[in-house]
Amino acid sequence: MLNRGRLSRTFRALQALVKDPGRLSTAQRLTLEDLRRSRSVLYRAWQLKEALRDVYRLREFGAAHQFLDRWLAWACRSRIPSFVKLSKTIRAHRDGILAAVELGLSNSKLEGLNSKIRPINHRGYGHHSAAAVIAMIYPCCGGITVQLPTER
Repeated sequence: MLNRGRLSRTFRALQALVKDPGRLSTAQRLTLEDLRRSRSVLYRAWQLKEALRDVYRLREFGAAHQFLDRWLAWACRSRIPSFVKLSKTIRAHRDGILAAVELGLSNSKLEGLNSKIRPINHRGYGHHSAAAVIAMIYPCCGGITVQLPTER
């Protein structure tokens, strides 16, 4: 049988772990503080995750290079299997990651556009041609403002 109290604590911890630290509620901050005090592996993993996010906030190549090298060493020493594996993967793609940081590249706009296009395609229940899909995308995502006769 599932213990509701334990499930509730786990859910609250999960909410605090995935949320941006700057937007945490007081209760979520307390949850993170409890994890920190208990020296939980989950808290160390959260610290590693947040530190990796910080790499993308750096604009100077030298600072990003040093920060990423320190993060990779920390992740390898963490003995958290997922982060050890991640550090090996990042090492293999290190140059590309640093180039993206230096140039300020991000796929966030593309991901945002895809999240708008998916429901459009779904609403059509399968369009008969690519032209039909594109015709539906333009009014929603193309920056075209259609003025209705009643709005004139």
